[in-house]
Amino acid sequence: MTYRFGLQARFLTLVVVALLIAVLALGALLQRQWAMRDEVLSLSRESIQRLVVGRLREQARAVGANTAEALVNPLYNFDLEIIGRIVDDVRAQPDVEYVTVYDPEGAVIHDGTDAIASYGQVMSDRLAGAIIRSGDLLIQQNGDMLDVSSPILLGGEKLGGVRIGYTLASVQRYEADASSELSARLGEISRRYVLGVGALLALALVLGIGISLIMQRVLIRPIRRLAHAAREIEAGNLKLSLPGHDRRDEIGELVQAFARMTEVVSRRDRDIRRIANTDSLTGLANRRSFREALDAYVNDREIGEFALILADLDDFKPVNDSFGHDAGDKILMRFAERFRKVVNANEMIETKPARLGGDEFILIARAVPGAGRPLTEIVRRLADSLVEEFSAPTTIDGREIVSSASFGLALYPSDGTTAAQLMKAADIAMYAAKRAGKNRYCFRHDAPGREDGQVRPWGGGADEPG
Repeated sequence: MTYRFGLQARFLTLVVVALLIAVLALGALLQRQWAMRDEVLSLSRESIQRLVVGRLREQARAVGANTAEALVNPLYNFDLEIIGRIVDDVRAQPDVEYVTVYDPEGAVIHDGTDAIASYGQVMSDRLAGAIIRSGDLLIQQNGDMLDVSSPILLGGEKLGGVRIGYTLASVQRYEADASSELSARLGEISRRYVLGVGALLALALVLGIGISLIMQRVLIRPIRRLAHAAREIEAGNLKLSLPGHDRRDEIGELVQAFARMTEVVSRRDRDIRRIANTDSLTGLANRRSFREALDAYVNDREIGEFALILADLDDFKPVNDSFGHDAGDKILMRFAERFRKVVNANEMIETKPARLGGDEFILIARAVPGAGRPLTEIVRRLADSLVEEFSAPTTIDGREIVSSASFGLALYPSDGTTAAQLMKAADIAMYAAKRAGKNRYCFRHDAPGREDGQVRPWGGGADEPG
């Protein structure tokens, strides 16, 4: 019997060959898709890790700088109670594992425990040497810990330092959860399309290629866009428009989850900026934020003239010592409210009030466009209002406390053309007001150091100089 390779056999052969080709093509396509998926997954994981760790480093930097600033006075006065209170507040923050305050030689002053068991012991861990030698804020990573240290300086002299340890456990869990969820979503979507392509293998290679193109469009491209969005977020661009919000599948859910994560990161970024630029006690701008604003005013050629008003509470230390630090803090908060009240009530000036630290307050005052009056006249009226408001008695915990403040006024550009010169001019004027009897204000040009050598302070009802 002669074997005959007929049409049916040929057809079956062609079908088998076509199926084999389709399977091989499908295998190649699927391998390419999985490789792209792994690439996107790896890129997303790296971006998320850099993003989260980077934000944690920014938070650690801001908290370390603020804590060092807050510890200046307590460490100078060696007030362990206040130091312990500040340490407890920092330890209560998320992810903080330890807080240590040390002297210039690296000996522990406070370790965050009630008994301060390690008091006097010199830090000897692997990071201690670099921390003790450092004269600036230092961030180091030791295994699963992120260690931020900052020297505590007073007038350029190093009083000691503070180091804060952040555990990376929550960051690692977040990274693992995000990667696991992303991998699961991608795996689920990939499996669905693989099953669809497998069911259509009999329809030939063209349909397989078509399905592969569909997968490319609906899966890989959106994920690449998400990876691009992750890189943009890492670069600090939090105002993103993510495509795919209207999709009703896993990609849509992934896009929405990514959008929620972006919102959380943006909110945390705003919180970090607020903490870094706000005085924690009074809610006013802090020293760093004020210096940035003052530098911006000085460097802006279109700003024109403005005034600097420096306020220092009179005899605050005796009041603080007599009634306690809690009452002192309440007094500072009360005077901060009065500060806001006066400057907000004056519609002829633009102001930027801040607290420099301790019992010192400061503001930048600039006449609004169309004020129609000289800046000196407007500032004098503002200073009169401040003297009057600050001299009014205040009631703290049922006790009436009589206090006042002295004010130093400096004008730009007549009293200085740099931030340092203006700050020094206002400081000289403020101390001139204190020497003249307190509870008043003084312009820099009326303070000692000019040719006449006389102080002509005024305010609180005193006559203005001619």
